[in-house]
Order: sequence, then C-alpha cells, then structure tokens
Amino acid sequence: MNACRKERGSTSVFAVIVVAVLMALAGLCIDGGRVLNARATLADTAEQAARAGAQQVSAGSLRGAGGIGLDSAGARSAAASYLNATGIGADRFSVVTTGQDVVVTLEDDVSTTMLRFVGVSTVHVSVSGDAHAAVGINQEEM
Repeated sequence: MNACRKERGSTSVFAVIVVAVLMALAGLCIDGGRVLNARATLADTAEQAARAGAQQVSAGSLRGAGGIGLDSAGARSAAASYLNATGIGADRFSVVTTGQDVVVTLEDDVSTTMLRFVGVSTVHVSVSGDAHAAVGINQEEM
C-alpha cells in the first residue's frame, strides 16, 4: 500500500501534458491551414492584379517596330484598381513595373485562434505575383 501512495496523481500530470501537446498540434493544424489558405488567396489575387497591369500596353509602342512596351503609370493604376475592387487597401500592396513586367506584392496579417494561447496572435503573410506583356498567341516579343 505504501508504494501506491507515492504514485498518486502521476496520471493527472501525464494527462495535462498530453492535452497541452494535443492542443498545440490542433493549433498548428487549424491556424496553419488558415495561413496556407490566406497565402494561396493572396497569391491568386496578386497574379490577377499583375495580369490586369500587364494589359496596359503603350499605344505608341503598338504602332512602332520596336516591340511592345508597358504604359507604366497605366499598369500601376490598373493593378491598384483591381486590388481596390477586391477590398485590399493601398497600405497592403505595392506595384512595380520594369520593362514589360508587372510585379505585385501583397502583405497581410492572419489572426490565429488556437496559437493565441501560446502568444502567437497573428502570422504575417507576404506574396508576389508577376506578369509579362507578350505579343500574339504563341510568340513572345523581347
């Protein structure tokens, strides 16, 4: 009987540790899924905005023989308009044009639910999408 009294309560310590580990794993699964979903959604939105910007070709370059060129201001404006229409504020994105390329970078903070208990209240997500203006169906002009 004396041996049983020394081990009294050891099961409850084990149960507390197991529950804490299971809660941490659940937090990683739930919040990790939310972060992956947010990243995929932002990447899709960035790519679509870059495509909208890459469609803004300079009219003068279409008439010339030197190939096409982007209207940089129009490309940035078109990408920003697309992002604003999807509800993304101007403080969460940047649009850069170089030559025939449009690069859109989006940033967001995804709030957590389960990981909040261990001190992680948000996860920062940053993605980029790019598009290249091309001529014709099968041929790309450089």
